[in-house]
Amino acid sequence: MSETDLQELYQSILIQHSKSPLHYGKLEKYTHFSEGYNALCGDAISIYLSVKQGTIEKASFESASCAICKASASILLEAIAGTSEQSFSKMQNGFSQILDGDAKDESDTLSSDILAFQGIQQFPSRKNCALLPWSTLEKALDSKIGDSASD
Repeated sequence: MSETDLQELYQSILIQHSKSPLHYGKLEKYTHFSEGYNALCGDAISIYLSVKQGTIEKASFESASCAICKASASILLEAIAGTSEQSFSKMQNGFSQILDGDAKDESDTLSSDILAFQGIQQFPSRKNCALLPWSTLEKALDSKIGDSASD
């Protein structure tokens, strides 16, 4: 597959996730929550998690954000469903390496949807858009709010 074909494939993955994001909406019951905001572009995101015994059982988000941020949240939450908090940390490190252009060792361990963000390297100003859901989820894991919070 040529470089152009890969770029088109990656772009189509990001467009699909931004137009029809997975895990969008507020969880009825959640144990962890955080909000993130990117002051440079105005992206805002809320992450809701249901975590039991160190396993992320359910996750969802709401956002007023650009396509890259929304796609990143959709892909992230799909990837972490049913994983441990430690698995998220490893995935987060791999994602950061992808955005920095240093993902040689990550192509075997991350999903093809996550690898779609390799194209962001060409647009450094959009890196924070892609990272916002990840940093917000990290904050959510650090902020347990109870066993059955809901509105």
